[in-house]
Amino acid sequence: MKKILFSLVIITIQACSDNTIRHSKTNISNSNNVNLKLETNIPQSLKISQSRLNCAQFNLDVENNMLCTYWKDSKKFKEAIEIQDYETYSSLIEAQELSPVEYNFFATTEIYYKNQKHKAKIFPNSRVELSDGNKVLNLICNKDSCSKPFLWGFATESIIKANPKLADVMMNKLSYIYNYNYKKYLRDKNSQVVRNKIAVKVYFNNQYLDDTSYVIRFVDKVAPLKNAIQEYLNGLTIEEKNLGFESNNFGNNSFTVKIEDNIAKIHFTANDLTTDLRSSQQIIDFNHSIRMTAEQFNTVDSTEIYVNNSYNYQMAFLANEESIDCPF
Repeated sequence: MKKILFSLVIITIQACSDNTIRHSKTNISNSNNVNLKLETNIPQSLKISQSRLNCAQFNLDVENNMLCTYWKDSKKFKEAIEIQDYETYSSLIEAQELSPVEYNFFATTEIYYKNQKHKAKIFPNSRVELSDGNKVLNLICNKDSCSKPFLWGFATESIIKANPKLADVMMNKLSYIYNYNYKKYLRDKNSQVVRNKIAVKVYFNNQYLDDTSYVIRFVDKVAPLKNAIQEYLNGLTIEEKNLGFESNNFGNNSFTVKIEDNIAKIHFTANDLTTDLRSSQQIIDFNHSIRMTAEQFNTVDSTEIYVNNSYNYQMAFLANEESIDCPF
């Protein structure tokens, strides 16, 4: 009986030992498989969250700086670009012929591409420039799935012919960003309260916004109409210029205003019309801005504008018509 029990114990120990060895071999095999998979499948995507972008380093103009800042702050900058789907071009000239717009700013990062590490420049028009220290590769993605992290996607001439709206994609994006920034500006201004002042609308031309766009100024409660027009003559702040506003004033450095029968009669004195008055469109835009600024007040139903004692100053200057004197 003892011999039988001893034999069973030996068999049990041997079986456990065999199972342990087999289990250990299985773990080693699985571990090797995992390592092999990691070595042969290095990620081919670019993590935007790891990218670096400093718009100030590029010395950009107002519009490009606005685009750069918007791109950096947008959710798209944190998305991944699947660059394994990109088309490769060894020549930048070749890439530029296909990509209709180039930009003076880009983000930088490092990325694995085809199992090799590269330094990467990421441009807002779906172009990525890779460098391994010896050569440069330019990649362009023309698939919707690849364009998501960019300000707008890449489009060839044939794609634009099929969808003409894509030709204006940059202007549409600019308009969207201007409107986005303008709404934020209005929210900030409308939340402000300045003691002993009232908020007034001062209208300026803005090609990216609609005809009723304005800036907000805080003026004394006494004579708000006069103060609002004076704010127009004071010109634009840097913040307002960055929002796309333009002044169409032509040297009107002083004025008088009075309201009669709900009509705002405004007489400007201009320095030199031959120098400051450039076009009939400038006059149209100026008149529109002054009228909109004046007629925001309940006491004003309409506006009459005079310049240098002339009622028809625009026609007198541009068409050499006989000047009609200001009646007051």
